[in-house]
Amino acid sequence: MTSCGAQTSDQQGPSVSTPSSTSLSPAPAGSTPPQETCAAFLPSAPCAIYTSTSGTAGGTNLPWVASGSLRVQLNAVNGDLYLSVRTNCAPISGPVEITGNTMTARDLAIGAVGCPEELGRQDQWVLEVLKRPVEMSFSQDSLQWKSGADTLSFKSADS
Repeated sequence: MTSCGAQTSDQQGPSVSTPSSTSLSPAPAGSTPPQETCAAFLPSAPCAIYTSTSGTAGGTNLPWVASGSLRVQLNAVNGDLYLSVRTNCAPISGPVEITGNTMTARDLAIGAVGCPEELGRQDQWVLEVLKRPVEMSFSQDSLQWKSGADTLSFKSADS
């Protein structure tokens, strides 16, 4: 079995894993580090970290969402958009595309954190919401997400 960046050989004895040579190379002269900036979910929404205020799953209220258990932020890194979600269990992040008022996530990753069963189910629900296109709106200082029959509402953490 090999791991990312591992090198193997046909020799007998224990295998030795070493980082790939690209991880040891310094950045080329003149290159600049990635530029990360806050990005707005919608033109009408301020660029901010948003905290959950309410949510529903198929029309049923989710009290754990109302407690501010979700924090979401959108960043631009060298022109590409990245969503960051912090739950009561583990972080979720990945690239997204926004067309009009629809956000579509691609290749989301969830942090490796051991969580109690209920918190794990909550994370899975959030991940399922984000796997579908999310229709967004912003009014009265509230960011609204709708994904299928599920909804989430957020307020700016600065409000």
